[in-house]
Parts: sequence; C-alpha cells; structure tokens
Amino acid sequence: MPAPPALPVNRDKDKPRFDPVTAIGEVILLIGIFVAAFTLWNLFVTDMQAEKQTAQAVKAFHAPCPDVTSHDERTTPPPENAAVTGGEVFATMHVPAWRFMTIPIKEGTSPAVLNTGAAGHYLDTAMPGQIGNFSVAAHRRSYGSNFRRVDTLKPGDPIIIETKDAWLIYKVESTRIVTPQDLSVIKPNPLIPEAPAKDRYLTMTTCHPEYGNSERFIVHNIFDHWVPKDSGIPKELAKVNPCSN
Repeated sequence: MPAPPALPVNRDKDKPRFDPVTAIGEVILLIGIFVAAFTLWNLFVTDMQAEKQTAQAVKAFHAPCPDVTSHDERTTPPPENAAVTGGEVFATMHVPAWRFMTIPIKEGTSPAVLNTGAAGHYLDTAMPGQIGNFSVAAHRRSYGSNFRRVDTLKPGDPIIIETKDAWLIYKVESTRIVTPQDLSVIKPNPLIPEAPAKDRYLTMTTCHPEYGNSERFIVHNIFDHWVPKDSGIPKELAKVNPCSN
C-alpha cells in the first residue's frame, strides 16, 4: 500500500513575527537604563571628579596665616583685589553652616569654570569687599554640588570670603527665588535694583529646585567686617582653623 502523501509544512509558523508592542517596550527599557546610568554619572561621578579638583584648587590658593584667633575686626574698606584673568582662582568661600565647606572662587561663570566645582564670579560685578554686588554662581547638583544646601542658610549666618590678604565676613541678609531671566539680583544694589550701590553685597545664585533649573535660588549677604590675614583667623573659623591645613 503506498504511503499517504506528506502534509505540507507551514513554514510561516516558524518565522518570528514582529510584535510592535514588544519592540516599543524594549526601546523604553533601553531608554530607562540609559537615563538611569546618565543620572548616576551626573550626580555622583561628576561630584567625585569636582571634589578632587576643588581640594587641589583650595590647597594651591591658601596663603599662610598665623595660627591664632584674631581680634582685629575692621569695618574700614578692605584691601583691593588685584586684576584677575578668566578661570583664575582669586578667593575661597567658607560656609560654617555647611559643615565649614570651603569652595574655590574663579573668574567667570562658564561651564568650564562651574564644572570644576568652583563658584564662578559674574564678570562686571564687584570684587570681594568692594562697594557694589560681588556675585557668584555655583552648581546645586552635580559637579561638586557645592550650593546644594543653599536653602538652609538663615539671616545672620556668616559667609567668609578669603582673599590673599584678608578674611571678609558677610552675613546672610535674605533669600528669594526668581526666574532665570531676572538679572536684577546681580545689579550693584540687588535689594533696590534701580538705586545706586551703597553697601558691600555678596550674592550667591544657583539652580532651583534642587533637581531642576526652572528657577534660581538667591542668597543676598551684606558685608559685616574684615580681618587682616596676617593677624590670624576670624573667630567664625576658629573651630576648624584653616591656617593649620
């Protein structure tokens, strides 16, 4: 008896079928992995890189000073700063309220400056201790996250600017949140922008909210007094004694 004819093989069943829902899901998964990896790199790896650069910059700038607490507090005009070039470290900022964090201050506010973990000095604003508005910017998150805790500063908190010759002690006057386009905060008189400068201000600017940049968090400080570097350490920094580092 002849064998029955073989049934035709349906080879279409063996071919993989394109499933658009699965493909979209895989693309979304890959995008999620990429975004998570980029976020981790941006928040943590850049912080570690900037912290190393910051420590080196602070060490290179720091000038010797007597290892004593100074009682020589002056309200006269502080020493003038020499001319600086773009990217140069010409001062440091000490913030006791942030566990005595020390931040180098460089000339300019470009990414090339801020991404090193420094606070950048706005060009054409006053220099430290001058009548007018010494204005700086720094990252709140990533690249050192130096201004991360800016919202914890309270009126009266000291902010100390260290130059080659002096310690300049400013006190927090007020904080506010503005749009990125509001440049009145860095005008010579930031509290009354249409009026001429009459005091020595320090203004700190950074992104807001902490993980965004749709607004700007502003801290206005007013000069209180200065201490000659050769007389020792201001009492506001005696606890950590930067002259022994």
